[in-house]
Amino acid sequence: MIMYSEKNFGSKGSSIDVLGIVANLKETGYGVKTQSINVLSGVWVAYENPDFTGEQYILDKGFYTSFEDWGGKNYKISSVQPICLDSFTGPRRRNQIHLFSEPQFQGHSQSFEETTSQIDDSFSTKSCRVSGGSWVVYDGENFTGNQYVLEEGHYPCLSAMGCPPGATFKSLRFIDVEFSEPTIILFEREDFKGKKIELNAETVNLRSLGFNTQIRSVQVIGGIWVTYEYGSYRGRQFLLSPAEVPNWYEFSGCRQIGSLRPFVQKRIYFRLRNKATGLFMSTNGNLEDLKLLRIQVMEDVGADDQIWIYQEGCIKCRIAEDCCLTIVGSLVTSGSKLGLALDQNADSQFWSLKSDGRIYSKLKPNLVLDIKGGTQYDQNHIILNTVSKEKFTQVWEAMVLYT
Repeated sequence: MIMYSEKNFGSKGSSIDVLGIVANLKETGYGVKTQSINVLSGVWVAYENPDFTGEQYILDKGFYTSFEDWGGKNYKISSVQPICLDSFTGPRRRNQIHLFSEPQFQGHSQSFEETTSQIDDSFSTKSCRVSGGSWVVYDGENFTGNQYVLEEGHYPCLSAMGCPPGATFKSLRFIDVEFSEPTIILFEREDFKGKKIELNAETVNLRSLGFNTQIRSVQVIGGIWVTYEYGSYRGRQFLLSPAEVPNWYEFSGCRQIGSLRPFVQKRIYFRLRNKATGLFMSTNGNLEDLKLLRIQVMEDVGADDQIWIYQEGCIKCRIAEDCCLTIVGSLVTSGSKLGLALDQNADSQFWSLKSDGRIYSKLKPNLVLDIKGGTQYDQNHIILNTVSKEKFTQVWEAMVLYT
């Protein structure tokens, strides 16, 4: 990312290209005055004070023309670090987290590649590197106590992880991918009653939206969310997958939610295997004429047209990453066929894979992907069909290759 001392990326002041962790910006000669930022890639955390302390600001890819854009009260930023890499550049990396007994990645270390319900009591974590996947660590055994969400990146001290001094890690869990768009509903009363607010994007300060922060119940409709007890992503954290929480206090021990954000998922590369037939979703046709191309199932041939990408609600094919899985035709009904079309941000191009294994259309939520069947030439074509618990051809297994 590029940081500027003047608003609107002004050329009169100073600027600095940031490629990694900077514990003290003042020592670089740039200073601590930042009034605009261009985040070119990744997700970053900026801190008001050196050594990753003080107020924190989450910076996603995009333009920030003034400190108000990132929720700052003033222009002071003294340290920064990347927390999420947003591109895939090689073969699948293992999900891996490395814990160190001393700050700055010194001392003894322990590495984990899978969910662990109990970390050795004699080991005290002071710094951490997440080299693959994203994780949530707990200060209690068996995934209890305070939670701290750690995305890919380097965390040279406890404060960089959002932890208070003296925090201990007793268990950790790998965060699985989620094939749905982020939507969460907050309620002022228990059991999903009373005034509510629906959110689809990050909220630095819930109170600034005019909504009571004393949240009593929560519905996570889609995506993975991180909630924080206080505004500006401070206080106790909770990682939430699609579920219903009828009593937030009983669930969390907190009486409020001050800020929250969708958990940033990178592009998910996967294959779709039909549970009933064992066949894989593939393309059928020529990319030069998308109107004639159809989506079908076929035997595993290890080709790129059987590798799919899920990103921000769209399903794209590896052979044409600028195109999305889309419903063919203007009349959307049971029996509609599927094809590929250029990304147009249309509801007919948005999908969610839910826990029942079915892939739901955003445009028609009662319709899911199914295999046409029969004895005609198009028997293996994938179509939309009304949800039916008796039809196992509607159930799919997402085999994640890499993220």
